Order: sequence, then C-alpha cells, then structure tokens
Amino acid sequence: MRKNTSFRSTINFPVIYTIALASIVTAFSACNKSRPVTAAVVREQQLRAAVGKPLAQSQEITSVVTVANIRTSGDGKTARVMFLQNPQILNVTDAADIAMLKTALDQNQPVMITFDPWQAKVSHVVAASQQDKEYFNSKPVIGSPGTAITIDRTTSAEIIDRQTAAMGVLDITTPGLTNVIPDFATAQQMFDYMAHQCCQLPGPYTLDHCITFQYCPDGCYARAHKMCWIMNKKYHYGTQKVFSFANAGIDELCVKAQKWNGCCINWWYHVAPLVTIKTPTGPKAYVFDPAMFDQPVLLSTWLHFQQNPDCVPTGSVPHVSMINIQPTSAYSPASYSGYSFDTDPTFYYTNSTLVSYENLISCP
Repeated sequence: MRKNTSFRSTINFPVIYTIALASIVTAFSACNKSRPVTAAVVREQQLRAAVGKPLAQSQEITSVVTVANIRTSGDGKTARVMFLQNPQILNVTDAADIAMLKTALDQNQPVMITFDPWQAKVSHVVAASQQDKEYFNSKPVIGSPGTAITIDRTTSAEIIDRQTAAMGVLDITTPGLTNVIPDFATAQQMFDYMAHQCCQLPGPYTLDHCITFQYCPDGCYARAHKMCWIMNKKYHYGTQKVFSFANAGIDELCVKAQKWNGCCINWWYHVAPLVTIKTPTGPKAYVFDPAMFDQPVLLSTWLHFQQNPDCVPTGSVPHVSMINIQPTSAYSPASYSGYSFDTDPTFYYTNSTLVSYENLISCP
C-alpha cells in the first residue's frame, strides 16, 4: 500500500496508496475460503504485503489515483485537479500531464502521480500498470442510505444543526449503541481522549497507533474511521460520518490550519465523525474534528471553517456545495458526485494511512 504499484526497483521515490484502495468489503475474510483467485485478489495480496514506512516531511509522494474532476484555467495552461484518493486539490502545469489526466478522467482509468502536498502541486504523471487498472476497475462501491443536503448561502446554522440531528444515527455495523450523547461534558471527554492520540504528541498512545491530526492535507478519511471505531467500541455511542463537498462550479473548501501554524489548505471534500448531543434546547448535530478544533463543534461551525476567505485561490469560491451524512461504514467518496462510497471494514487501509503520515505536519 505504500510502495510503487508496479513493484519496479528502478523507482526510488516512496509510494503511498490512499483511500481509493479502501474499498475491499470482503478482503481476506476468514470465512471466505472459496474466494476466486482473480487479478483483483492477486493485486490485493500484493498490496497487503507492501506496507511502507512513515513518509518524511517535505519529500514528494507517489500514489496511484483516479481523477475525480479537472478545472482548467482560461488559457488552459494550469489545471486544478481533484482525485478520489486525496481530498486536497492539486495544481498541474505541465501540458502533457494535463492531457494525460484528462484522458484518464474520460476513460475512468487510474494514473500514477508524484506530488508535493505542501506546495499542492503535481510534478509528474505516468500511466498506471494494467494490473492496477484491473484492480481499480474491480473494486466494489456502496450506495448507502445517507442523505445529501445542498448548502445554500442563505441556509441558517440553526436549520443545518437541527435538520441533521433529526436524521438519527445510522450505525449499521455495531449493535447495542446509544444514539444520543447525554451532555456536552461526556462528548468533550471522548474528544479529549482522541485528541491526545495525536502523532505530534509524545505519547504513550493507548491505541494501536497514533492518529495524524497534525497533518491536514490528506488522511481525513482514516482519522474519521478510527475515531468512529473508538466511539463505537470504547464508549459505545453511535456515530455517523458527515462528508462536505465542493463539487459544484468553482467551489472549494478553503481552510486555515490554525492549530498547526496557520497555513492554507484547499480540499474538494472533507469527512469527520458526526454525533448527536443532547443540549438544553434539544438534540443537535456535533462534529468531532481534532485536526481543526479543540472541542466538538456544531455542524454549522465545522462547515463555516471550511469557507475561510483568507485561503481562496484565484478564480475560486470558498463554499461548501453539499454535505452527505453517511453510516459509519462509508470510508471515502467513490465519485465526484458524492453519492457513492468505498469502505474499509478491516481497517487495513485506515491504519496504513496513519502509519504513512505519522511524521508529517501540515505547515512546515
């Protein structure tokens, strides 16, 4: 999952496989003894044997990805590219690379990119191997029963917080959970426990691995998956996930990493655990996101912080186009529309992502 997808020794840079590979719903199940040995199964076995070491700060990252959308400048010389495997929007300036990405988007085929997340820039694009193409095209996708809500600039915070809380909790994998957290103090206790697992802190950690809250450009899907697991298994409270999308027009999610020296980061989606907390004025929707905050925040607050006017690229609009509230099992978007999702039931890709990013920070 963290090495060159073609496994050629001539490639010297590290390779990171992120959320596009998180869709193996039945991977390596002990009960699935008769699973056919297909090209996808062989590829899956290779990826499981290829877990890399933590990445180093400032080194470029190489990943096999699928293109979600491309927005080109008026002269066509620059492209803002969105990938399903990475929430960060990346700039591409090489004409040949832009052409290759457009072809990959049209043909719905993966490519291998090398990029600098701190500069948000792709430096190289090459074709993915035939083996990777077969693997990506065979991965299952779920269409879960979540509800998508278009966010209008006139939608009030009160409407957002009450409407989402009324949807109820959709945890379909863990029985016996309490759906409403009784008070904010209880929620804060859970939040603090998870925040203290941050890889930037010295530890010791009480989990199998630290959580990469200190690195915001990528990995939100892994952080959210791990946090939901903690709330479900350790505290026995139900969770949902809320996905925010900037997938309309020239919308972008514009965030200032205020907890990590204040650099700007631009996403096309973000995800975090969503819970319902009982308040004196009724149940409300709160988000757990220690990468951005020091406490649980109302859903409306979480969305507002993704529309920071100080972090807007030229020609873009800081706006959340829509949100989609999903069951805990949803891991990452499988389409630009934000209506289909991959999963990671074994937590293999979750933990691998956390390992890869443990030494990275958002703002060098």
